[in-house]
Amino acid sequence: MIRGDGLSCFRACFNGVLSMQSTGLLFTIAQIAVGLAGFSAVIVTLNPRPIREWDDTDRLNLRLLIQISIYVIFFSLVPPLLSIPFENHLIWLFALWAYGIIHLADAGFFLTNLTKETPSLFRNAAICGVIVAVAQLLIAWQGNDIARETMFVSALIWHLGVVFMAFILLLYQLRKSD
Repeated sequence: MIRGDGLSCFRACFNGVLSMQSTGLLFTIAQIAVGLAGFSAVIVTLNPRPIREWDDTDRLNLRLLIQISIYVIFFSLVPPLLSIPFENHLIWLFALWAYGIIHLADAGFFLTNLTKETPSLFRNAAICGVIVAVAQLLIAWQGNDIARETMFVSALIWHLGVVFMAFILLLYQLRKSD
């Protein structure tokens, strides 16, 4: 019987079933995303202005932070969950394919809905996001398992970087309002 907190039991269960190198890294990435999303709630609470009085750029930034944190958390847990019904060679194919399609749709939608007033940082991040999503789909289609796993983890780290950027911008917005 495995003893300890729920997360260690979850890891032990999936490490036995899934023989991939990045299981621990996926759980770490998910924990970092949870932490950044949680700290964003603290930043929102510390801001003296209510959210409805924020300008559009700051609200967009908050939405980016929360939405992409949820993506990172969800997709960090997909490969271990796919290891239950599928064999190892199918896990990364399905996980990267699903992640790439959602990433391309989201980044493309975000890019097409930007206004002229939106800072170029958001536009550049969206363009890079589309490029990363296309790379995900190409590697899912043509790559081997190692390439798929590497691209999957790299895309999660990319998204974690975008979340960190949004977090820093929220901190700056809090300082600006003081």
